[in-house]
Amino acid sequence: MADGPPSDGRSGRFEAVLAALGCLVIVAAFARLTAWYCVSLPGRPMACELALFRHGSTDDWRYFAGVWEAARVALRDFHQFPSWNPYHCGGIVLFQDPQAPFPGPLFLLTFWWLPAATAMKVWLWLHLWAGGLGACAVGRSLGGRVVDQLFAATLVIACGFCAEHFGGGHLSFTPFLLFPWLLLALRRSVGDVRWSVVLAGLLALCVYEGATYPLPLMFFGLAVEAVLRTLSPTDRRGLLPSLAVTGLLFPLLAAFRLLPVMAYLAEHPRLVPLDDSMTVAEIVQTWTVREHERGFPGHVFVWPEYGDYIGWVPVALVAVALVTALAQHDARRRERLTAVALFAALAWCTLGNIPGFSLFGLLHELPLYKSLRVPSRFLHPLTVAGALLVVQLAVDARRALSALTPRRGIMAAFTATQVVLLIAVAADVTATNGVRLQQGLDPELPRRPASAAFHQAPGEDYWRWSTYAVRGQGTPACYVPLEWGPAPGLRVGPGPQQLLEPPEAGTVRALGWSPNALRFEVALDRPARLVVNQNHESSWRTSAGVVDRARPLLTVSLPAGRRVVTLRHVPRGIETGAVLTALGLALSAWVLRRGTPARVEALRQRAHAWLANAG
Repeated sequence: MADGPPSDGRSGRFEAVLAALGCLVIVAAFARLTAWYCVSLPGRPMACELALFRHGSTDDWRYFAGVWEAARVALRDFHQFPSWNPYHCGGIVLFQDPQAPFPGPLFLLTFWWLPAATAMKVWLWLHLWAGGLGACAVGRSLGGRVVDQLFAATLVIACGFCAEHFGGGHLSFTPFLLFPWLLLALRRSVGDVRWSVVLAGLLALCVYEGATYPLPLMFFGLAVEAVLRTLSPTDRRGLLPSLAVTGLLFPLLAAFRLLPVMAYLAEHPRLVPLDDSMTVAEIVQTWTVREHERGFPGHVFVWPEYGDYIGWVPVALVAVALVTALAQHDARRRERLTAVALFAALAWCTLGNIPGFSLFGLLHELPLYKSLRVPSRFLHPLTVAGALLVVQLAVDARRALSALTPRRGIMAAFTATQVVLLIAVAADVTATNGVRLQQGLDPELPRRPASAAFHQAPGEDYWRWSTYAVRGQGTPACYVPLEWGPAPGLRVGPGPQQLLEPPEAGTVRALGWSPNALRFEVALDRPARLVVNQNHESSWRTSAGVVDRARPLLTVSLPAGRRVVTLRHVPRGIETGAVLTALGLALSAWVLRRGTPARVEALRQRAHAWLANAG
């Protein structure tokens, strides 16, 4: 691939710092209301209040805050691995929930000292900044100047997709912002196999951060890019070894969580219909409509699933970039056509289940993609691809203008025009979309230690659920992306959370409760069942007796006698996953140390010589 113009180290570092600071400004302008929330009501003056310690008032914000609290409480108050979430839906998996933020690195760095709402916002801000830095890094690799890089970063960070989904509470969608870095790592790995470690590590990070939609959608974008690049003999020579290394390292690095999640999904598959489609005109509409009613006539989902406002100027520039990329015939044509094909493939998938041949319909036949229902979520990768096309357009325009005379005046006017467009577009999208990034404020979550006096609570307003982990309450209410529901016979209200069947078989007394481990003293005159007032799931293990896997409530069949019974939830596959991830880390370190271009080339030459001799 083509890199930017050469510059001395000091100049390059200055430009990188300038771009990083520019991204920080864009993030601050876009996400300002997540820190200081202001609303204007009819007939009243604008009211502002501190929002750092309060999450949004949408159901998805509450869901992720509740999951965050369940993991935080397990680690900090009960000193346990967050495997099971007893506070929701009668009890449900936590570590095996594919979109839970635990054990994402930012969760591990913040849960012990920041309130959940604040930590989630730090997660959001850092992902936004990372997305901007990634856009700048890819733009720089294409030869873009700082103004080109920041234009792309603005579209990646502050587009309507980020506002609608992050503001709605979709914390698991923030890894979409890693797509520029994934593209850069793939492209760099063509010349240096060590970048495949970066690529595999970023993909594994998505697994640990719960990127249910971002991972498969970005993976498709990477697959398209890789296929296009293998059509070139030069790229194929370097890319195939890197893809092999990535294909080995990614599942190993992700295995610690990936194996337990896959074990759960194998038992409880989430198979959804493919029941939505868009037109090209509607894609343009999502990019150009500032305000829209919640309903989107003719579509299954509401407008926030489609809104991705960036404005007419970027859309026009993307259109010009597509036309000029197809029209030019020079040494960089293949790079431009690759970028166009990537954009076209992502746009095709965004269209969803269209008549005729549907690319997303074909994807939906694959096992992982059978769980994905909303093709419009390809809009963010598509926006990233469009932003990079605009960078390439600016680079090509600058090269063409540099050949004209008087060069200095023309280039100054071109740069000034770019700066004006950057400021105008950044002001437009941050002002238009930023107001959606904080949708209401729920009360601050309690910070006291969590209660161990657990019981299933009767139905309450859903907004209270994120407080249940501290209050020691469960709920049979469900708001989860998994095929799951409360077990029949779940009892609500205070009182013993265990019983014997039959009751006259003996006595049972609770010795200790925690989210992932339960202890009982059982004295039986004859065999009986110990029934716990929580859902059963196949990862529950018992120190005595046998877990009855046919019962919907957590049930243990016990022989006669007196004993202490300890029940623990240990995700299936976690031990094997831990070993494989340790192996992946060791192999990654080895590749980083030994996988220099010179060593890889020497290995390739030896392989060719061996094959020639064998022939």
